[in-house]
Amino acid sequence: MPRVSVIIVNYEGQDLTLNCLKALDAQSFEDFEIIVVDNGSSDNSLEEIREFGESENPAHLFTVVLLTNNTGFAGGNLAGLDAAKSEYIALLNNDTEPDKDWLYNLVTGMDTNPDAGICASKLIIYGTDVIDSAGDGYATSLKGYKRGEGEDKGKYDEQEYVFGACAGATLYRRKMLEEIGFFDDDFFLIHEDTDLNLRAQLAGWKALYVPAAVVHHKVRSSIGHMSDMAVYYTLRNSEFVRIKNIPCSIFLRCLPEFIIGTITEFLYFAFKHRKLKLYIKAKLDVLRSLSKMLKKRRTIMKNKKVSSKYLYNIMTPVWNKEFITQKAQKFFKD
Repeated sequence: MPRVSVIIVNYEGQDLTLNCLKALDAQSFEDFEIIVVDNGSSDNSLEEIREFGESENPAHLFTVVLLTNNTGFAGGNLAGLDAAKSEYIALLNNDTEPDKDWLYNLVTGMDTNPDAGICASKLIIYGTDVIDSAGDGYATSLKGYKRGEGEDKGKYDEQEYVFGACAGATLYRRKMLEEIGFFDDDFFLIHEDTDLNLRAQLAGWKALYVPAAVVHHKVRSSIGHMSDMAVYYTLRNSEFVRIKNIPCSIFLRCLPEFIIGTITEFLYFAFKHRKLKLYIKAKLDVLRSLSKMLKKRRTIMKNKKVSSKYLYNIMTPVWNKEFITQKAQKFFKD
C-alpha cells in the first residue's frame, strides 16, 4: 500500500492537468498513488489523462474517478478520498506543477512532526518570482488569507507552524481527517480549506509550513480572476466558515475588526468591481443555509479541544503591518 494518495481534480483542464501529472510523475519520492477525479468534463482533458495513464506508464498506481457532473473542488476531492488507500492524503490543483522534491519534503515534515495534521507548501505564481501562498493565515477580521501573497519568493523560508494550508498543494494526515472530517461539500469551491483549517485547529491539530515543498501555480486558471463564480463562492463561503467555526467569545472580541473587514469587503466587491447583485445574492443564500450551518456548528463545538484564547493567539491581528500592506495593495491594485 502506498504511503501517499495524491488527488487531482480535473474539470475542463485540457493541457493543465496533463502538465501537472508529468511533474508529479517526476517526483523524487516514489511511494504514492495518483487519483484523478474528473468532474464531468466535456473537453479533451479526460482523453489526455487516460492516455497518460496508459501510454506514459507511470510508476505509480493510477486511478481515474469519473463523476457525471461538476461537484466542485470540494465534491471532487471527497470522491477522491473515497478511492484513496494511504495514511497521507495529498491534494494538488490541476493548474500546478510541483518541484521534484515537493512530496518528499511534505512527507518528511509530516513524519517528523506527529502533532501536525496538515503540511502546507510554498506556492509560487507560475513563471514569476512572486509568492502565491506561504501557508494560510486567519485574521482577526474573521477571514482567511494567503500568507506572503504578492511577496518575493525568497521570503518565508523558515519551516514553522502556521494557521493552515492552501488546499491547492497540501498534505493531510488521514488520522486527522477521520477525526474531524474532510471538505464540506456545501462549499463547492473556495474557502473549503479555510473551513478545514479551522476545524483542525479547534480539534487540537497543528499545521506545518514546509518552505522546501515548492509548487508553481497558474493562479485562477480554472475559474478565472474576479469571475462571477469566484466572487459568489468567496462571499458566501467566508460566512459559512464563520458561522460554523468561530466561538462566540472570539466573535465578540473581534467584532470591531470584523465590522471594518465587512465594510471593506462590501466596498471592494460591490463598488470597486460592481458586483452588488452578486454580493446580495451570496449573502441571502447564507441566510437560506443558516439552519444547516448552525447544525454543523454544534457538532464542531462539541469536538472543540483548545481554548478560545489559544485560537485567538494564533490568529493574525488586522493591525499587523504586513497584513495591512498586503490587503491595501490588493484593494487598490487588484
